[in-house]
Parts: sequence; C-alpha cells; structure tokens
Amino acid sequence: MTREILSVMKRLGLGKNQRIKREAEFKKVMRKGKSYADRYVVMYVLNGSSEINVVTSSGKKLPPLGESQSARLGLSIDRRVGKAIIRNRIKRWMREVFRLHQSRLKDRMEMILVARSSAREIVDYSEMEKRILNLWGKARIFRN
Repeated sequence: MTREILSVMKRLGLGKNQRIKREAEFKKVMRKGKSYADRYVVMYVLNGSSEINVVTSSGKKLPPLGESQSARLGLSIDRRVGKAIIRNRIKRWMREVFRLHQSRLKDRMEMILVARSSAREIVDYSEMEKRILNLWGKARIFRN
C-alpha cells in the first residue's frame, strides 16, 4: 500500500486514548460498571465522570483511567467464539461500529464489549451494528 493510503487508514482508526488495554482498566469497568446483554454480545459500561479512579500506569506513558474526554472501548473475544479468522472479523466489526457511532456517545464513557460464543452466527456487519446500537439504547449512553 502507498504511504498516503496508510496514513489515511491510521487517522480513521481508534487512537490510543480511545482504547482500553490494561487489565486493571478492564477489571474496574467490569466490576463497577453496569452490564447489558443480548444473545451475541455482553456490554459493560462505566460512566467516567464519577466512578473512575486513577490507576497507576505501571511506568508506561499512558494516560491514567478516566482522563480521556472521549468514549473508550475494550474488546474481549474468547477462543470459544471460533478460530482466529472469525474472532478477528468480529473484533473488526465491533471496532467499526464504535468508530462510526462514537460521536453519538456521552463523553468519558468506558465500554467493554464481550462476544459470546454464539456471535459466530452473525453473518454480516449490519447485524452486529444493530445489536450493539440496541445495547447502547438500553444503556442510555447516547447524547441528548
């Protein structure tokens, strides 16, 4: 690929401040957040305005939990979902739903999406998008 295409793709992706990567962050969101589920996806949501405390960054130069103003996303897809090809496709679809619709989410929202093993039955992106947007509606995390 040319450098121009790669730079455009990089700008359209999720930045480091939009990802939940650290285990401590995952645990905090899953423990203190509310969960919403359907047949294919479980979502844990934590409103960052009041419930998120600073977690030590263990020497890394990453922002502590809760300092980001935008919504943040973490993904968890177990091997029971299927082989790597299926798991990666589901992750791409989840990230794309978040990327395209994140402007509609409230600020400082921490979200973990967990794919259930039945998620391998989803055959296209539009079904995944419908499922996730439905969960966001249940959680009432859209901006007014």
